[in-house]
Amino acid sequence: MNTILVVGVDTTVGANAASRLSDRHSIVGLAPGRRVAVENCECHEFDASNSDEAATWLADVQPERVLYCGPESRSCWEPAAADQLTAESPATARAWAAATKSAGIPFTMISSDAVFAGPWIFHDEESLAVCRSPQAAAIREAEKLVGEACPEALIIRTNVFGWSPTPQGGWIENLLSTIENSRTVDCDAIRHATPILAADLIDIVERAWNEELSGVYHVGGAERISPIQFAQRLADQFDLPWLAIRREQSLVELPQGFGAGETSLQTKKIRKALCVAMPMLSEGLRRLTAQRTGTDAAEREPARVARVA
Repeated sequence: MNTILVVGVDTTVGANAASRLSDRHSIVGLAPGRRVAVENCECHEFDASNSDEAATWLADVQPERVLYCGPESRSCWEPAAADQLTAESPATARAWAAATKSAGIPFTMISSDAVFAGPWIFHDEESLAVCRSPQAAAIREAEKLVGEACPEALIIRTNVFGWSPTPQGGWIENLLSTIENSRTVDCDAIRHATPILAADLIDIVERAWNEELSGVYHVGGAERISPIQFAQRLADQFDLPWLAIRREQSLVELPQGFGAGETSLQTKKIRKALCVAMPMLSEGLRRLTAQRTGTDAAEREPARVARVA
């Protein structure tokens, strides 16, 4: 059984990746500054500000592969995503890429569709319609540094949704709670993306590993959707009452800010490389429900974060 080191197991994609892959691999997860409990995984905390820790953990764990799920992997639809991206984020990504390159270990980075901002839709990997926000610039810098430090790295741009590993829940849990309690749903109708369930993303990433892909690839859902439309579909999936309490908006100028514009992804490159179809949103939402209810034995919700006293 191969060992996979998941760096950033506290993120939605990191926790779901660890849970999803633990059936087929031995998983060691690292979370910055806190310990995380994920079923069937060995998890530890690490100091993201210490660039030497990457080499130390690689020597200790000796993984066959590293999956890096840093702050760049968070969906730009997460309200707190922008705050997680700092000036130090690119250096941390580079440190892990450089250490894995030196150790001869394959490296995968989960990045974000938030590098884009329209005005057109379905951005390909070479699109120049970039977002000018500091957070988007930090993501692009992280991708650049990773590519320089480890040219064989696989960089996946995406927009992931799924159950959060944090005790307070993530944006999916909070959105469901808001709808359940008939509160105002603060979702806009302007920005659009192609979100994908974390488990579906990881299945595609694992196929990319089997084909030894490298470089930048876009992986997203087959449907372009706005946050308000996503909220409606989520409410329908969980049989919750829907209140149309926010009016549709008209676009009068190009949206400004992190994740505020059009970030939908064209996935032709990955579909051609793997001969795989991107999942429909309805498929992802059904699997999200199965994770919550336990109706599918192959699915499970990631365990919650257990903070160290």
